[in-house]
Parts: sequence; C-alpha cells; structure tokens
Amino acid sequence: NIANLDSWQKAAAIETPDGPQRIRGLAGSGKTIVLALKAAYLHGERPDWKIGVTFHTRALRQQFQSLIRRFYFDDYRQDPSESNLLVMHSFGSLGEKGVYSEICKAYGFAPHDFGYGKRMYGYSGAFQGICAELLVEVEKDPKILFDVLLIDEAQDLPREFLRLAYLC
Repeated sequence: NIANLDSWQKAAAIETPDGPQRIRGLAGSGKTIVLALKAAYLHGERPDWKIGVTFHTRALRQQFQSLIRRFYFDDYRQDPSESNLLVMHSFGSLGEKGVYSEICKAYGFAPHDFGYGKRMYGYSGAFQGICAELLVEVEKDPKILFDVLLIDEAQDLPREFLRLAYLC
C-alpha cells in the first residue's frame, strides 16, 4: 500500500515551496507517509541540507525512521545520512534529541524538562510554557538550524513551538 500513493500524495511529497507547506487530510489518509517520502526525496536532492522531521507522538520515531530509510534506499541503494537527516521528537528528553532541546543547545540554554514545565504552567500547558520562554530569546536573534523542518501532527503542538520551528 505504501507504494500505491495517489497523484496528489506524490505531488505533495515532491513539491517544495519557498515557504511553509501544509498537508491536510483525515486520520489514516497517508500524511505521515507523504512526509517520510518528502524527507527521503529532499535528502536525495539536497544531501547537504539539514533536514529535520519531528512529531508529537514519541511512538512515531521508529515508523518515520523505517519509512524514510526504505524510501531513500529504494532510490539510492544506501542509508540516509543521520547527520543531515534528523528524525526527532518535538520536545526531546534527557537521552533523546528533540527540536526544542536542539534549539536550546544552539542558543546556549539548558532545556527545561517536562517536570519544570508542569510545575510552572500546569500539565496541559507545560510544553507551551517552556516554548514561550525560549521564544522570547529566539525572536531577538533567529538562527537557522534547519534548511527544512517537516512537522507531523502539528495540530497537537502549541503555537509557540510552531513559531520556534519557523524561526529556526
């Protein structure tokens, strides 16, 4: 079924606009597969670009890695470069890179953990709150960390995170 993408899905995977691109669809319509194909395609076309793929649900990490590796291998008969094609959670953790934690690192800040966010902003506002704190600093001096950042499940991420992603 993965190989049987319809013409819209193939076009969305290959099309690369100059600004943000939004891919919408119902649950199960193939958005994650389209993003994985887009990541593999962009990495093949621009191997020197820093491409990030991020998501809200931690369980998607393995699925993205597997799909991207498969799509890339089908065209190039080798594995993608893990230094230029980064699959990481939106937040991260002590043992796992995340977009938020990588932005903190680039700005010389220690990333806050979920416990801090929960104490300061409540359970449901934890990630939004720590992203808002970081956003104040990033807006002063935006640094480009990614040539392309592909975001799955963007509807589940706070606006402040999306703004951070756009600026970096």
